[in-house]
Amino acid sequence: MLSWDRRDSLLGMMRDALFPRGCAGCDRPDEVLCGDCRSLFTNWRSRELVAHGTAQTWSASTYQGVVRHAILAWKDHDDTELDTIFGEVMASLLEHSAIHRSCSRQTAVLVVPVPSSPASMRRRGRRHIDPLSKAVASALCDHGFDAKPYRALTSIASGGRSVQQASSAQRAQRIGGRIALVSDAVMQGQQVVLVDDIITTGSTLRQCAQTCRQAGAEVIGAMTLTEAKRVV
Repeated sequence: MLSWDRRDSLLGMMRDALFPRGCAGCDRPDEVLCGDCRSLFTNWRSRELVAHGTAQTWSASTYQGVVRHAILAWKDHDDTELDTIFGEVMASLLEHSAIHRSCSRQTAVLVVPVPSSPASMRRRGRRHIDPLSKAVASALCDHGFDAKPYRALTSIASGGRSVQQASSAQRAQRIGGRIALVSDAVMQGQQVVLVDDIITTGSTLRQCAQTCRQAGAEVIGAMTLTEAKRVV
């Protein structure tokens, strides 16, 4: 009798033979994310996390073209093979950001994923940001920090238009006051790095940062896979 692991391996081989995959960005055969598309995730940039503050949000790419195609395949079409690759992108982004140079080794670093709305969670069936926060925490540990992924926040946001469709004012109104601390989260005196997939207006990240600070944490900065063009 076949073990579960062996059975899953055989099923995966059959699937790949019958339905060969293509690059999530450009559909090049037999690639999860080809080198050309992956290189687009090295377009590092930063912006203020909170106006007139020192904390920055760092992003690896711009949300357009094949980058957008790959992100949507990963988050909305369950392309979990991208988990590892996007985790590596976030680890590389950390190296090129100022975040690890701003952390103190005297205090733990909590890598906090930005929570999805309940509706998005039901639709996707998974916490797609978790692999990113785990990768960032692992990279921080490699630098000698006491870091761990930590689900400290929850979203009570109602459904609405997507990041591509909502205007800045609509998105800010929908997000404001709808991020909360989970009941058993302990953040007093801890350092926090926020992690998300996309930043548009920054409203979600600002609300997350505010919630963490109100719980007594020091927010070092934020990291996202990509930065979307703002819709006004």
